[in-house]
Amino acid sequence: MRATLEVEQDEQRRWKLRPRFSGVTVFDTLVANEFLTDDERRLRRQNALSAILRFSTNQVPYYKNLFSRLALKRGSVPQPDELSRIPALAKDAIRRNEPRLTPDRLPEGEKAGRPLFTSGTTSPKMRIEHSARSHLMWNLISQRSRRWFRFDPEGTAAAVRSSSILPRRPNGTLVPDGETVQISTWPRSGIYFVTGPALGFAKTNSIAQIADWLEHHRPDYFQADSAILEHLALEFQTHPPLRSVRGLKAVSEPLTAGRRARVETIFGAPISISYGLNEIGVVASCCPEAGRYHVHDEHCLVEIVDADGQPSPPGEYGRVYVTSLTNYAMPLIRYDTGDIAQALDGPCPCGRTLPSFGQIQGRRSRIDPVPREVMALADTILEAVARLPADLSRNLRMYQLHYSQNGNFELRTVVAGSLPPAFDAQIAEIWRTAVASNPIDLRVVTVENIRPAPSDKFFHFDSDLFL
Repeated sequence: MRATLEVEQDEQRRWKLRPRFSGVTVFDTLVANEFLTDDERRLRRQNALSAILRFSTNQVPYYKNLFSRLALKRGSVPQPDELSRIPALAKDAIRRNEPRLTPDRLPEGEKAGRPLFTSGTTSPKMRIEHSARSHLMWNLISQRSRRWFRFDPEGTAAAVRSSSILPRRPNGTLVPDGETVQISTWPRSGIYFVTGPALGFAKTNSIAQIADWLEHHRPDYFQADSAILEHLALEFQTHPPLRSVRGLKAVSEPLTAGRRARVETIFGAPISISYGLNEIGVVASCCPEAGRYHVHDEHCLVEIVDADGQPSPPGEYGRVYVTSLTNYAMPLIRYDTGDIAQALDGPCPCGRTLPSFGQIQGRRSRIDPVPREVMALADTILEAVARLPADLSRNLRMYQLHYSQNGNFELRTVVAGSLPPAFDAQIAEIWRTAVASNPIDLRVVTVENIRPAPSDKFFHFDSDLFL
């Protein structure tokens, strides 16, 4: 169904504000912002970008020096239309210039928030200062995607996350494995709205334990890392259907179409996916109608660019640059996220006018070292495994494709019992077709476990070529 302002306003009214926030209108403004005209959106973007550029020029030593060296058309302050002339801000530059990226003073009315640290997936961790407003936007925007996917705030929300992210126990300690933490309201959204309770379980529990936990508590909504959702879907192939779940939320890693289809089929519920960074906050959320990612442009600006820093043509994949519009405690302008995503053009079929981009391919540092034809083969076989029929994947619990420096592949599987002979036959046939012009070996092996990377993220593709 096509989204309209009136429909979304009606949906927003289902979320009842707590009495102390009864006069808050920001959520109504967020709804209206989803349907601005092109001219209205362009003007608002120019104003927000001008403000952060002007502040950075005057108060942030790193940008004060950088902008003075640029041959700008109209003085020392870059104009919105000159954004593409500002060099991308790399992770190494942030680490080298951390003190110089913090302002001499914050604007009147702005307050410092708590710093956050990056996950360290592909590079050393970074400390990122955030303003109170930047943290506030994280809370405000988190409700938007739940509204889009028609979450009922009166339901019970469950989350399987790192114990450091989950609410603390009453004595202030982290929740240990095997124990449930419960709070009376949903995290983030429950600050402002009347909601049902929330449950938490550490993701260091085994997948079998998490499945038992879900069957015991039977929540309405469930949030976890994308990989955990897939591993649970594989586990639930041999469980009775979990009919209580009405919506899922995936975080941390991207979901391919095949993996998403498997999870949604097994649980019988749609998945809400957001793209976020500790460096920025929630950047974009997946459109329930069209599947593209809508940028939360009240909070940040996204560019998809080619290797030369120019806008990628529609349909092509490019580097993701993000500019924060609300974090004055450490402005990140044209921050090179290291991610690759698809550029899109034209309005979204859903009716929302928020900017959007397409599928997120992943981290560039995990793609660049591998030949393009190797990545194409990896995508082919991994998507084939994700789309295997239930009779072939029933005992499959995890899988990962490994590419060796000698040029061969190994499909590592974790199984409950054994896989049917037809599994190997199906994979072999798909592989033969994929490598017909250049035969490459693929071994299918069974392993006891596949552990996440040191960053705590699970990767379906791994290689000796990665540092």
